Formats: sequence, C-alpha cells, structure tokens
Amino acid sequence: MAGDLRGGGPADPDGALVAISTDAGRPLGYGFWADARGTVLTADEVVAEQPADGAGLRVRTAAGTWHEVGTGTLTRCPELGLAWLTVARDGPEASGGPLPVAEAGPQPATGPLAEPGEHVLVPGAPAVTGVLHGTAAALTAGAAPARVLAGVLLLELPPGLAPVPGLPVLDPVTRVVLGLLAPGLRGLPDGLTGAIPLATARSLGPPALVDLLARNAVAAPAYGHSLNLGGALGLTVRQLAAACAGPGRIGELAAERVERADGLAGEEPAAVLTVLVGEPGSGASTELAALAVRRSAGARPLPTLWLRGADLRATDRCLRAPLGRALAALATREREQARSAAPVDEAAVAQVCAAAGRPLLVVLDGPEEAPGVLGAAWWAATIEWLVAARVRLLVACRPESWERYGPQVEAGLVGSAGLGGGPESVRLHRLRPWSGAALELAVQHYGLTTAQGVWTQRAVDPLLLRMAGELRAAGVDPAGASAAELCQGWLDLRCLRIAEHLAREGDRPASHRKGSALRAAAPLVAPGRVRRLAAVVAGRVHEAARRMLGAGQGGLGRSAFEELFPPGGWARAVLGEGLFVPAGDGYWLAHAKLADWLQGTHLDLDAALRLLLADGEEGGVRRPMPRHRVGAVEAALRALGESRGAAGLDPWLHRLWDALSAAGAPEGPAGATAPTAELDRERRWWAARLLVTALRASPEPAAHQELLQRMAQRIAQAAASAGGFAALGRGAPDGPAPVELARFGPEFWDSLALPADCHWALLRTLSRADGPEQGFLASAAARLAASGAWAFPLLCRWFEDGHGLPARPGGTVADLAHDLLYAHRALAVDELTEALVAVAHPRADALLTVLAVEEPSALCRAVDRWSHDPRPERHVAAAVHALRTAPYATGAGVELLRHAALTLLAREAEPGLHGAALALLVRDPVTRARHLAGALRAYAADDPFVPPAALAVALATDAAAVLDAFEARLALPGGSAAAVLRVLADAAPGAGAVAAPGSLPDPATRLAGRLLRARPERAELVAEYLNRRLALGTAARGDLTALLGAPPGERPAPVRRAFALVLATPGAAAPAARADAHADGPAPGPAAGELLRGEFLDRLLVTERDPAVLAPALERLANTTARQDPQRARAMVRRIADAWAQGTGGPERWDALLVGCAGRAADFAQLLAEWPADSHPPAGGPLLARMRVLLAQGRDPQYAAAEAERTAVRPVIAALPRAAGVPVPERGAAHGTL
Repeated sequence: MAGDLRGGGPADPDGALVAISTDAGRPLGYGFWADARGTVLTADEVVAEQPADGAGLRVRTAAGTWHEVGTGTLTRCPELGLAWLTVARDGPEASGGPLPVAEAGPQPATGPLAEPGEHVLVPGAPAVTGVLHGTAAALTAGAAPARVLAGVLLLELPPGLAPVPGLPVLDPVTRVVLGLLAPGLRGLPDGLTGAIPLATARSLGPPALVDLLARNAVAAPAYGHSLNLGGALGLTVRQLAAACAGPGRIGELAAERVERADGLAGEEPAAVLTVLVGEPGSGASTELAALAVRRSAGARPLPTLWLRGADLRATDRCLRAPLGRALAALATREREQARSAAPVDEAAVAQVCAAAGRPLLVVLDGPEEAPGVLGAAWWAATIEWLVAARVRLLVACRPESWERYGPQVEAGLVGSAGLGGGPESVRLHRLRPWSGAALELAVQHYGLTTAQGVWTQRAVDPLLLRMAGELRAAGVDPAGASAAELCQGWLDLRCLRIAEHLAREGDRPASHRKGSALRAAAPLVAPGRVRRLAAVVAGRVHEAARRMLGAGQGGLGRSAFEELFPPGGWARAVLGEGLFVPAGDGYWLAHAKLADWLQGTHLDLDAALRLLLADGEEGGVRRPMPRHRVGAVEAALRALGESRGAAGLDPWLHRLWDALSAAGAPEGPAGATAPTAELDRERRWWAARLLVTALRASPEPAAHQELLQRMAQRIAQAAASAGGFAALGRGAPDGPAPVELARFGPEFWDSLALPADCHWALLRTLSRADGPEQGFLASAAARLAASGAWAFPLLCRWFEDGHGLPARPGGTVADLAHDLLYAHRALAVDELTEALVAVAHPRADALLTVLAVEEPSALCRAVDRWSHDPRPERHVAAAVHALRTAPYATGAGVELLRHAALTLLAREAEPGLHGAALALLVRDPVTRARHLAGALRAYAADDPFVPPAALAVALATDAAAVLDAFEARLALPGGSAAAVLRVLADAAPGAGAVAAPGSLPDPATRLAGRLLRARPERAELVAEYLNRRLALGTAARGDLTALLGAPPGERPAPVRRAFALVLATPGAAAPAARADAHADGPAPGPAAGELLRGEFLDRLLVTERDPAVLAPALERLANTTARQDPQRARAMVRRIADAWAQGTGGPERWDALLVGCAGRAADFAQLLAEWPADSHPPAGGPLLARMRVLLAQGRDPQYAAAEAERTAVRPVIAALPRAAGVPVPERGAAHGTL
C-alpha cells in the first residue's frame, strides 16, 4: 500500500511521512514528523519487536535520505499503542514539515472531528480513501503480554490493499492526523482495520507525549474545524502583517519606538481591558505596534489581532462582530494558503488560544473612528464577551474619549459575572509628551543636533520630533520651527513627493476627471512641473480637510477620496507616501495630530463655537458633536493666538468662560428633557476643554490676568462649597458647581507661562480651594522650592489674607503663608528675614520671633544689618528683634548683637531705642559694668525696652543695685510687681552677695516681704513668688517668716488665704519630695522645696482659726488630691478639721464643706471613703453620716457625697390648726419644685 513516497507528491504533499526499517533494510512501517525537533510519531506496533533503546533502527525521509536512529532516542507508550523516536534533521534534505495532530473533540467552537460514516484519507502510493465506522476496544498483538486499547478507530479500506502500520489517518478536509494504522490489532470486526487514536493522547498520555503534542500544535498549523494553536498564531500573524497603523504597516511603526518610562515597556497586558490614553501625536499607536510585534515574535509567540475604530460598524453590538469580519477577510485573502476553505470563527480562535495558555489579545486603535458612538451597551456586551471567551482587549484612545468610556466600562465590569470591577479588570496607562531621557534618545534617533527647536522644550510630542527628523533627512533645517510650522513643512514635503510620483508616471493634473492615469516614461522631470503639481496636490489635500470637517467622525468617504485622488496614479501616490491610509469604509489622514491641525486651518471658529456652546433653544434639539473632534477647534484657537496675539484671543477666552459659568446656573424648567440636559453637559465640557487649551496656547497668558483672577475666585468659592477641590470632580454634572471646573487644577495653573507675581497672586486665591488632598499647597511648595528667595516677598503678601481654608478649619491663607515660609526657610534664611521685615506685618513679626528661636544666628546677622541701615524703621526692627534673639544667641551672634546695640546707642537722634540697646549691653558680660547704670536709669524711667527681665542677669553680679532699683520702682504706681517678683523668684539664691544659710531668707525675699507689708493687696503676687521658689527648690526655711512675719496670724485674712492656697497646692516635684526625704533634712532642689511647702502649711495652720482661710485651703486640697500623698493629705485634713473646731465655723458648716468638697472632687471622695478606721477619721455631721450609709450600700464615693448633699435632713414644722372652710394646701413644695 505504501509504495515509494520519495520526494513527496500527492500521496505525501508535505513530505511528512517517514519510513522506518531495521539497519538490515527490513521495512517495519511508517511514522510522520510531529514537531520541528525531528521527532517521529508512529504506532507502537511498528517498533514492538525492536530493542527498547532503539538500536538497529533507521529512517528514510521523503527526500530519500537515510538516518540512523541513535541509541536511547526511542520512547514507547504501549498502553496507548504509540511510540516516538528522535532523528537529527540536519542539512537541506530536512524539508518535510510536521503534520497536525487532532485535538480532543468535539469542540464547541470548531465543531466535531470526523464522525462515523465520514471518509478519511490514508496517504501512500497511491493514497486511499477509507470510511470511518466508529470506535471499539482492541487487543495488541506480538510476543509481549496483550493490552486492551480503548477508542480504536475502525476503518473500512478498499479491498486488496495491505495496510502498512504507522501510516497516518487524515481528515480529508483539514489534513489533521486522526490516528495511526495498526493492522495487527486483534478483536476487531471482520473487514475493518484498526487505527490508534491520537485525539485522546493529550489527556491520557505521559508528560513526554503531552509535551510532544503541545509542540506539534504550534509547529503544525491546522485550520477550519480542526483549528489548533499553530493555526491561530498563523492567522494572527498574517492579520498583523496586513494591518495598518499610522502611515504604514505595524512593523514599520514599531521600528520607530523609543524607550519611554510611561509606555507599555514590554509589559504583557494581564487585565481584561488595558487602556492607553494619550493625546494625538503622543505615540500611542507606536506603543501598540511595538507590543504587537513583540508578542508575535520570540520563542513563545502570543496571538494578537489588530483593529482600528474605522473597522467597527454602527450595527455592531460588541467587539466580536468586527473581529469576525477581520478574520473572515483574512481567510478570503489566504484561502489558497489555508488548509481549509471553511470560514474562520473568532470564538474558535479565542478558545484555542485560551486553552493553550496564550490568551488572545485584541488591539483596538482609535475607537473614535467608529461610525457610531460606543455607548454603555456596547462596552457592557464587549466586556461580557471578553470574559466569556477569555480574551483581552488593549485600547488606545484620546483623553476626552476615555472621559466618556471610563464610567461606561466601570458599569460593564460591575455587571459582568465574575469580575465586579476588581483591580485586575482595567489597567490604565497615560502617555505624556517625551521628556528627560526619552526625549534625549529621540533627539539622537532622529539626528536632531541643532540647539533650537521644539525638542529643546521640557516636553515634546513624539510626532513632532518624527516630523522634524524627516524634514532634516530631506535637507530642510527644522531649527526654530514651531509645532504648526513643523506640520506645514511636513505636509509640503509630502505634497512635493506625491507630485514627483505623479510627474514620473506622467499624470496630468486634470486626469482625475476621467478617472484614468496617463503614464509617460520621462527619465527627467522638470522642476517647474513638479512645483505646479505639488501646489495642485496641496490644494486637494486642503479640500479633503474641509470635507473631513463636515464628516461625523473626521474621516473621508470612499467616493470623496476617489473624486479628489482618482484610482491609479493619484491614489497610488497619496497612499504610497503615507499621507492617507484606508480604514473601514473610508480614508483617514495618517496622523491624527496632523488632521487636527489641517482641519483647524479651515475651521470657521465663530460658527463652531455657536454650534458647540449653543443651549439648544434655537433649531430644536441637536445631536452633540463627538468630543474627539475637539482637536480641530483647539488648533483653530492656537492659530488665532499665533496670528492675532493675546489681545485678539482674549475676547474668545471670555466667551468660553462665560459659557462655562452660565452652565453652572440653573436653566430651564425643572422637568427638562434628557436630551436638553445632555446638551448642557456637552456645552460645559466643550467650554472647559477649549478654555484650558486656549489659555495654555496663549502667547502671553499674563494679558488675561483679569480673566484668570475671575476663574480663581470662582474655583475657590465652588471648592469651598463642595468640601475641597477634589470634590468638584465628583460632583453632580448638573449641580451649581460644574464638574468641569476640576480641569483647572494645580497642573493647569503650573503650565501657564505667567510672571511670578501673577502666579503667586493666583495661588493665593486658589489655596482656598484646597481640600484634604492639598494640591494647591503642594504646587505652592514646589514653586517656592524652585524659585527660592525671589518668591519670599511675593508670598509675604499673603499675610494680609484672612480668608479661611476648607482643609484647615480655623486656619487662614495667612497661616498657610506662615507655614510655607517657615518650612522653606533653609532656602535662603537671610533673604527671608529681609522679606519679613520689609512687609511690616504682625504675621511677619510673629514669624521673625519664631526664627529668633529656631535660627538665632540668622537673626543676629539681620539685626546687625538693620542697625546699620539708613532707614529708621529698620532701626526699630533691630531693637525689637535683638531683644527677642538675645536669649538664644551664642558665639559670634553675641558679638553681632553687641555691635548692633552700640550702634543704636550711638544714634542720638533716636533716644527711644537707647533702652533696647542698654538692655542688650547689660545682658552681655563684656559691657554690663559700663552700661548698667544707664540701664537702671532707663528702668526707673519706665522704658518699655528695659523691663525687669532685662536686669535679671545683673542680679548675679550687681544684686544690690538692681534690688534697690526694683524697690524704688515698686514704690511708685504701676511698678510691674508681678514681673519684678517673677525675676526675683527665678534668680539664684543669694544673688549678688554671699549665699545665706539655708534657714535664712535672701535679700530678694526680704524685699518681697517689705513689699507685702507696704501693699497687702499684692498678697497673691507675693504668694506666687513663694510658690515659684518652692517649685525651683530655692526657698529657705526663713522665707515664710520673712514674708508674713511671726506669727503669721497677725496678717490680714486675705493675705493668709493667698498663702494658704499656694501652700495647699503641691508642685510637680511632690512625688520626688517624698522619695528624696532625708532624716537630717531635705537636700537642695525641687524635692526639698516640696518638703518646705508642707512645713510652711503646717506652720500657717498652727495659729489659723478663720473659716475664710480654712475653707479655701480644704477646697484646694480636695481639688489636688490626685497629686498629693494620701497619708500627707489625710494629715492636712485632720489639721484643718482641728483648726476649724477651735474656730467660729461651726460643725454644720464643716459637715457641709467636707461633703461638698467630696461631691465635687472624685479623688477627695475616694480619700474619705478609704479612710482607715484606726487613723482618726474627721468628725462630721448628718451629711457625712448619710454619705457613709450610701457608701455602705455600694454607691460610688463622689455620687454618694453628691446625693448626701442633695438629701440633707430638713426640720419638720407641724401644721397649725386652721379654721373650717375651703381646703388650702399646706405651704411647702409646690408642683414642679425641684
């Protein structure tokens, strides 16, 4: 049956059959190439009697070449009836290709394989056709133990033929291998030949066989209802090769890619939907093309299909329909090469790719070209199909398109089963103009070495660089050209090249009218004729742009294209130069950015704005203009600004802002129709988008200062009402604050080329729009960091702004300026001090005071500069801030302050500042002795710059003189006794004299005692003096006697009460006092002061009997119980109780006082409740008894005291007998009495 198969032929069209024999030449059977590695798949029956390692076998290829089978290259799988061996396929004779092996069926997408009753093909010389009669189980033959093989194919072959084992059984339509002949099988019906099935080997075979079949699916493409991965990859590769992207094929566009950080960068799209958003000319199509080429190449190619928006139709419900059309068109073009004439089904391609672990990726470039609007229903159906078919979609669109698609996609994801809008459902990439390293690479790539041009900007569109590179390659220097000039130059170059093509072909300018192309073989073309032809071409291109303005999506219909560029030379030249590209049912300019610019040159801007900004009242309801057509209107606005300047552009900007502002006001009746509301939203969108573009494109944005300030005010008001700027974008589209105001965020204002003062003035207003995101604050901080000291004076103007900030309740714009300047003081602290002193504002003085603490060296330098400045106001600043800085100055700063003070003192014309200079000089040990007398005289004269604190440092060296000055000043009215006593309390003990023993008061305390005796009304100030000394640990045992005399009871009650309150209040070191107590007396320090506090209180209470003193002392003790030692507190309560009992207060008042204190202080109530029984509890009356009863019932101590105080026992008065008559209620508590 096999015959001679040498050289292939009809019996073996692919040269895939391999004859297997022994090295002695005895034929054993056949096999076929199964992969590209030289693996031969055959039936186990062929090699069953041969050595297990394959020794002694050889094969003959279809080319007639013999190959020895190496030892160890034979693998048997008797349980499936299969075997395979590996042969080295070296040299030109290795021309045979592998045969595809059938997949397990039936397959829902591709249909079933051969079924009973269908014909099958067995190759050979000659090839024969058999009939499949189903499947059955069979037994293997041979010396080895018999095995049962299931699913053996039952074939009816023509009579008289001897079947050869190992020959493949093929599907006659798709030529896939269904099985391998095994005539030696036993147990089959008479007249039928068995064949080992291959469809189930993938699921039942060992890993080595599974790997072999996986390689076969890639290396041997199958089509039609037998479609496998190799067939799917072949289809997608050919579809990519035929698809157009940009001005040419996908491979050509991919070669133009420059590595960029915001691109796809080789990333495999893993989400159901990946979106690449970029403006026209940003290189989105190039990124898609590069990704498609990367996927289709490599050792493990991935299936990718390319669609343009123009390939979609208005009747398409989802993406599946245009995908099917693209594959059907490909099958029609490739019918001669394909193995099957059956149509290609997109579901089959998707299923095969997904089953192989290589999901199909569909690339959709420019969905804006679609003839109909891709609405929510389209996206929902598309996402549902993508999920069901396990297909991924990569879309490249404009930002304005994604604004509309995004919410619809999210709704579709939420509605899709199994997705719910998870994090891997949508992946968004945003392309920005080239900058940084990517821009440098692109400049080098296109050979742009000149120093001037658009590529010297911080960010450039990739298309502009490409145009500049092509112009340079053509001999045109693009240096200094603007974006519009680059587009014009590139178009002129294309028109010139098209004219050269037409001239070489001999086309006449008017030949399009007859629809013919006249050819003339002229070796040389006259330059004048080429120029005239180029002008004609340019005219037709501009006419095409005008016609494209009227089309809904921006394309040119087929009939219009053929009218302008007739089939033949014209169409061939225009398409060959890549100016236009065919897409869908029409033609499009190759570059969207060029199309926008070209159409913008012919746009009637006034009519366009009337159409776009109309309210729909005239002419009825109209259909909204597609948003992606905004590029042409933007180009027209740019051209207007370039030709007429900022003054000519300003009225149009006001028109746009007025339209946007009016859109925020309620319009029409409450029951406005949905189309009217949609038109109003569109009007807002167009107004905001065009305003953003026009302001950025203005040649002089500062000329629109009035408009910008109005915009900033409106944004600040709207954001404050919405809760912050970020909330504007989440607002209701029909609300009072248009969501389109969110377009005017920090990035927009940063992009305007404004003078610094104008920009900071706008930021001052815009900072009130900040919410929690603090975007404008971040913008101000970045601008301040970039500008440095130049921005300090401009930011200081914010101190006058008291407007509130939504993001900082209680804060103002002035607070924001304070924080910004403080946070960025390291930029130039000296310049900051100059800016602050120049503004002469209280907030600036406050910040200078802070800097005196944080940056004393800078303030010292500033004071020195101001003291030598000729302006008198600077001298005042030097005096004020020198005193504030002096406590923190060190090293060279002290010297600078000394020189500044001497300079101020030397100015006889400014005697008001001499006090400040003297205060500084007294602080300095170097100059103190010389200027102390002058400072004391200034203090005596009540100089505001010489307060008592300024003389405090002199107490260490000249205590007597300073104390005399203090005492003399205190004897006069308004002598600032509190400040003097504070200074004396903080002074070191015995300042200016020999330190007194610890039991004797120092001169300062004696001065305070004399002050108290002379002015008893200052008792609270003197008591606070003692309190301060006790807290610092500088008090002596004789201080109380020096202040109150002996005994203290001779002083008036208000004086004693002031001291009792101070002594009953523990200081912060009270716990340490208890821990550091010594048997031989307290050690110096705060702990010793707390011990003296208790001793002084005991001495005060020894002779105290007045309730006016004892009651406040107990109340203060109750309020500070938490800070008291419990044992000490109980002792103080007993002392006060004993003193009370000896006085005139009475037991009832004591009872009420004690319980009342417990009711108002929880810790004191707890102290009374936990009083040990053996520790002499304080005596009380009925209120304390009632409290103890309630405590016994488990009540909280404070609540028990409060309730006992409320339910005090009142005496009952017996009712007097009344005369008969109308009953009158007893006088007492009436209804409603609490």
